[in-house]
Amino acid sequence: SFCTLLEMGDFEGEQQEEVSINVEKITEEINNLMKQKLQAEKWVPKKVDGWTKDLIESTLKLLAETKKPFKYIVTCAIMQRTGGGLTSSYSALWDSSRDGAFAFDFDNDHLQCIISLYWVKLD
Repeated sequence: SFCTLLEMGDFEGEQQEEVSINVEKITEEINNLMKQKLQAEKWVPKKVDGWTKDLIESTLKLLAETKKPFKYIVTCAIMQRTGGGLTSSYSALWDSSRDGAFAFDFDNDHLQCIISLYWVKLD
């Protein structure tokens, strides 16, 4: 396993700007990212760690580029497509007007992937 820490920078002075996550835009970007990185891949167990690390780091980079005052948590699960399902769920106790979560899924003939994104607003 691994951990990626990302410095979000100083967000003072951004209070006047609308501070929210554009889920529609992020969905498009993360779906494109998963397609780009996994569309042509076949199931190779030795590649899974690299795929998950790459997808998580690329997702965090996309989020950091928005320069929004949020802490982000990104998880990625990839499994071989064998006819079984891959289900992910979460429960959270937070301020839903400021914090949130969203999941993105991708599959091809060989594998399934779920990226889960959580964001919590910095005060």
